[in-house]
This record gives sequence, C-alpha cells and structure tokens, in this order.
Amino acid sequence: MSNIVNEENLNDELKFLSKKILELNKRLIEGEKAKSVFLSLVASKLNNPMTAIMGILPHLKVVDTKKNKLLFELVCKEAFNLDFKIQNMVMASEIESGNIDNSYALVNPTEIVDEVIESLRYLIKDKNIEIKIYNKLKQKAVIDTKKVYLIFRNLISNGCKYGFENSLLEIDLEIKEPMFVIKVKNRGEAPKVKYKPEIFTRFSNEVSAKHGLGIGLSVVREICERLNGTIEYEAEDGFVTFIVNIPLDEKMLDSTTYGSNEFVFDSFDGAIEL
Repeated sequence: MSNIVNEENLNDELKFLSKKILELNKRLIEGEKAKSVFLSLVASKLNNPMTAIMGILPHLKVVDTKKNKLLFELVCKEAFNLDFKIQNMVMASEIESGNIDNSYALVNPTEIVDEVIESLRYLIKDKNIEIKIYNKLKQKAVIDTKKVYLIFRNLISNGCKYGFENSLLEIDLEIKEPMFVIKVKNRGEAPKVKYKPEIFTRFSNEVSAKHGLGIGLSVVREICERLNGTIEYEAEDGFVTFIVNIPLDEKMLDSTTYGSNEFVFDSFDGAIEL
C-alpha cells in the first residue's frame, strides 16, 4: 500500500514539474518573440531617418577651416558608425523573424570591398591602418551583395577597430571552386575565449570586452549560415585571421575574366572633398 502511495505522489510531482517546464518554455518563446518584435521595431524606426541623414551629408558645404573640417569629419565618422550599427540591427531583425531572402546579382566583389573601405575611411585614418587587398579573382560572381557587403564591413571594421595602430590589414579574395573565399587578417590580440564559437555569440559574457559584445560577428555567422557557408578564425603569432567560405554554383560564375591584382590603401588623409 505504501509503495502505491509513493508511486502516486511521484507521478503527481512529475506532472507538476512537467507543467512548470511547459509554462517556462512558453514564457521563453514569448520572450524571444517580444525581443524579435522590439529589435525589428527599433531597427525600422532608426533606419528611415538614418537613411535621410546619410543622403544629406554628401551635399553639405563646409567652411574651409581646419576646425570645421575636423568637426565635419567627426560628424561623418559617427554617422557612418551609427548607420553601420543600424544595418546590423536590421539584418539581425530579419534573421530572427525569418523574413529574409537571398537576392543575387553579378558583381565584381572588389567593388564591394572598395565601398566598405570608403565607409570606414575615418576609422582607418584614426588608426593609421594600411590596407592591402590581394585579389586572386579571375571572374565576377553572382552573390548576395547586401549580405556579402555586411560580411566585409563587419570583418574589416573588426580588424581595424581591434587591430594595432600603425599596422597592416590584409584582405584576400579568391574563388576556390566551388567556394568564394574571403580572408581578413590583422595584427592584434587574439580574442580571449574558452571555446571558439563564443566569439560569434551575441552579447556573450565569456568574451573579453574587446570582442564579441556586439552583434557584428554574430550577424556574419548567421549570414554565412543563410548562404550555406562557414566562418572560422585563427589567432597565432600576433595575427588574427577570419576566414569565410561561401559556396558558389558553377552557373553563378561569369566567364569574363580579369587580371589578379594587389591593391594598397594607405590611411586616409583629410576630409571628404565636397
């Protein structure tokens, strides 16, 4: 009789705990949905006025004095930085909501790199970074330009921001069929993590204050997953290298060839010419 009573009590406890687990799981799902909705709302509300500001900036006329140029550079630097953060938020929102599609176009990837470097010119100037691009591409490729742009911008920005001043940042572009391979290498301290995936985890508490506290690298990882690609990083001999592999279909390669080249971008000097 005692065994039967104990068994009934145990079953009641299991039912109670199961119910609690289901309730907690439901709250967790609702919390994640609320977070996604909030992120989407904030990204949308910030993106529209920021787009207008970025469109106006190039048309502003600046009185030609050293002080005014410095102030204008500061405004542009912060505007570019804020626009970059908002773009990451928009992408993170789209990924979390599942409302994200791949949109492909035939492009020369070096043009995307040039655009990214231009947007980061103030950061590059402040850190006195020299940028070298080793372009081993022999053809254009059909890629998702928006997503690849954010991959480049996050990795190059990360390399400039956390790399040493007066140092070199190297960008390697290559197609190793069937992969489009991107490597961004900078001289700097390695991220202090116990496990490598932590560096790509949003707001990870285990990552040092210098790496992984934002959403940039997590966005890159999620973009790579959406494109059926991968991202890894290596840290040795005072260098940190991020390596992205994005699969390409043979149909997505352009037969038009162009020569491999090495480009060098010295740190930018002076304000934008308007």
